[in-house]
Amino acid sequence: MTLLIILMTLALVQIWGSGWPLHRDRWFDRWSARVEKAPQLQGQDGLLLGLSILPPVLAAALAMAFVESSAGGLGVLLLGIPLLLYCLGRGNFNDILSTYLRSWYRGDLKGAAEAARPLLREIHEGAGEGARLHEQVFRGAAYCAFERLFAVLFWFILLGIPGALLFRLSALYAERARGTEREISAARWLWLLEWVPVRVMGLSFAIVGNFAGCYRAWRQCLMCRERDTAQVLEAYLEGALGGINANECRFSDDISQVQRQSGAEIEGLQALLSRSLLLWITVLALTVLFT
Repeated sequence: MTLLIILMTLALVQIWGSGWPLHRDRWFDRWSARVEKAPQLQGQDGLLLGLSILPPVLAAALAMAFVESSAGGLGVLLLGIPLLLYCLGRGNFNDILSTYLRSWYRGDLKGAAEAARPLLREIHEGAGEGARLHEQVFRGAAYCAFERLFAVLFWFILLGIPGALLFRLSALYAERARGTEREISAARWLWLLEWVPVRVMGLSFAIVGNFAGCYRAWRQCLMCRERDTAQVLEAYLEGALGGINANECRFSDDISQVQRQSGAEIEGLQALLSRSLLLWITVLALTVLFT
């Protein structure tokens, strides 16, 4: 059932570009605001975090258990797909990158920075210029893909819908807590949730990319506590994408070498993410088949 829910969810994402029809977060904002107003919780960042996230997760777990007992596998499927769609990241990732690349190849740095704004927001950085912008977009795109899909799938495979919802609500809470006293505790909790799946993703990159370079980076970052998730992903990708030759890509003659190489890195990132997703689905399918 897990595999079927994932496949049907990804099919809907291909149709819609994202899970935007179900991405309605105002209920969580209202719930979090209500929890924050409780006078006995003032200054208790950990309790605020737990009481904001855990009750909806528990409600989802109870709902899934009730549907399974009353409607069987069909009920799990019908409820699991919309819930998993809700847990996926916000925005159309492929459209963002496509718009960015079109502006980048035209030399329109202002347009490229504007197109990449959602990616830069994920890594909490403002747009730079030229090579600096490309570095930020590369890191932001890697983290955005991880946060919006791979981390959600990891926790869904491990803990079902409650696990996927736990991660999504934790990410939403960290986003809302930015710039407040709760920012440190929220960011730390999200980092803990990302710690295992980002290293699993690093192994995926090694298998579908440059194994030697990525595995070297994976070992260096394995027990690292100082880098955030975006920096760890960037290290993995630099190893996995080693050897990209921009001259082998098809560009017009008026594109500079820097633009060629930078564009090739982003397109290589997209291809690597697609192969990694295929690897995850294949491994899950084999696990289902032989168990």
